[in-house]
Amino acid sequence: MRLLTARVPRLFSAVCLVALCTPAQAQFNPNPTLAIGDAAPAFTPQAWVRGQPLSGFRKGRVHVVDFWATWCGGCVMSFPRISGIAEQYRDRVTFVSVDSYEGLGENKGKDPVALVKAFLATPSGKKLTLDVAVDGPGNPLFQAWIKPLRRGGFPTTFIVDQEGRIAWIDVNLDHLTWALDQVLAGTWDSAKARDVMQGRDAAEDAMIASFKVQGPAHDKALREMLARAEAFEAQFPDRKDAVAFYKFMALLELDPGRLPGILEQMASDPLSRYLNLHDAAAMSLRRDDLPRAAYTAIVKVLERCLHNPDMAPNTGGSPSALLGEIASAHQKAGDTGKALVTLRRAVQAANAEQAPKATLEGLQKRLAQVEPSASGKAPAHP
Repeated sequence: MRLLTARVPRLFSAVCLVALCTPAQAQFNPNPTLAIGDAAPAFTPQAWVRGQPLSGFRKGRVHVVDFWATWCGGCVMSFPRISGIAEQYRDRVTFVSVDSYEGLGENKGKDPVALVKAFLATPSGKKLTLDVAVDGPGNPLFQAWIKPLRRGGFPTTFIVDQEGRIAWIDVNLDHLTWALDQVLAGTWDSAKARDVMQGRDAAEDAMIASFKVQGPAHDKALREMLARAEAFEAQFPDRKDAVAFYKFMALLELDPGRLPGILEQMASDPLSRYLNLHDAAAMSLRRDDLPRAAYTAIVKVLERCLHNPDMAPNTGGSPSALLGEIASAHQKAGDTGKALVTLRRAVQAANAEQAPKATLEGLQKRLAQVEPSASGKAPAHP
C-alpha cells in the first residue's frame, strides 16, 4: 500500500490554510456552538470606513457578511469575485465586508481603522467595493461569529436569511450564488444544509486523522474516510460534491482503479469546487502509475477548471498553466497528439497573458520535446 509520505505535510498545510489563512488561527473547534440554522449573532462593529452603518439585520431582507483581514491573501484574492456578486444582487441582498483580527505580527498595536483605510486605497484594496466595517478592540465580532465555528479563520462568508438566521457558511465563494438564489426564493433547506456541512466535516476529520498516522493505522483512517464519504453519498445523493474530494483522496491510495469514476463525477458535477478540482488533478499528475483512464478523466477535470471565472494560484493560476497541465495528462494517458495540440494552445495563451519569459520558454521547450514524438520521430536531446 502506498503512503502519502512526504506529500502529507504539504497537502495538510494547504487544506488548512485554504480555510484558515494563517497558522496563528489554524485550528478546528472540537465543540462548535454556531452553525447553520442558528440566529445570527449581534452585529456591532467598531467603525464603518465605507457605506451606511448597519446595526442589525432587517426582517425580510437577506444579508451577506464576509469576514477578512488585510494580511489574508486568500481574502484579498476573493475581492473581485465577491464584489461582482454583490453588484449582481445589489437590489435584493445587503452585502457587508468585515475586517477583523488585524492585530497580528507587525500590525500588533496599530489602529485597525487606519490600517484598513490605508489598505483600501491600494490597488488590491480598491478591488473590494462592498461597504466595509472594522471589528473593535478585542475583536468582538470575531469572538461572536468566527471563533464558535468549527473552522476559525478567514475568509469566512455567511448568508443571513430573511428571519435573521444563518442560512449558509463557507470559506469559499463557489456556492454563494447557488445558495443565495434559493434563500431569496424561499426554497433553501437550512436543516439539510446543516446536515450536509456536518457530514462533510466528518469526512474531513477522517482525512486529517489519516495525515497523523502511518502504516496500517494510515490505511485504516483512509478506509474510515471512504466509508464516511460513501455513507454521505447514500444519504444525500444530490450533494456528492460535498465529499467527493475526500473520496478521491481515499481512492488515490486504496483503490486507484476506481479513480476514473470519481474524477469523471467531479468534472461533471456543477457544484464541484474549483479548489477541489485542481487539487485532485494536481495530486493525480504527481503519480505515474495510475490507470490511463484516470489521466483521461483528469483532462476533463482540468478543462472544467478553465471555466473558473476567478482563477487563483491554488486553482491553476492561468489558462496557460492549466493547458500545460492538460497536456501532461494527455501525455500520461498516452495521447501525444492531443498533448501537442494542447501545448500549442498553452503557448498561445501564455503569449496572450504576457506571461513571464521563463513560463513561455518552459512551454516552448516542452513543445519542442513533444513534437517529434507526436510525428513518430525520436525527440531531440535537451
